Amino acid sequence: MPLSDILARAAGLASEAGSGALKQLQHVRLPGVGQASATDDPETAARRWRAVTVLTDPEQLRTRTPEPLARFGDRVEIRVTPAPGERGAELAARFRHRAGEDELGELRSALREAKQRIETGEVLRNEPQPHGHRAKTPQGKVLDGMDERAAKEGVL
Repeated sequence: MPLSDILARAAGLASEAGSGALKQLQHVRLPGVGQASATDDPETAARRWRAVTVLTDPEQLRTRTPEPLARFGDRVEIRVTPAPGERGAELAARFRHRAGEDELGELRSALREAKQRIETGEVLRNEPQPHGHRAKTPQGKVLDGMDERAAKEGVL
């Protein structure tokens, strides 16, 4: 067997082993170490705090609830603390009761919107696109769908 085939097979096995190890580590809980809510049951996920760091004085946020979060009314708890390293304020929110995945996405989106409004005075949008419309290709449809979902998930 040629050396290049042996090396390719070894690289493939190493990649599979690393992927399996990472998959297992995603579900390990260590005391004091946070974990994404994606692997939690819905009840636990709804009770997690979602937070953003806002470049502003914490007292400014304590006196008035930002409008995007005020839309939730009494359904959410809001917490404002000084951000680590004197980098502004940490604005956190969580639902008081069980919430669905759509509501959790709306809360994440509202936190990011509040951060943008406080820091810049406006919410940045990528629609309409400055260069025109995306072609109606399969790839364009996938990208449009990802862009629409990113508003709630926080990632593209």
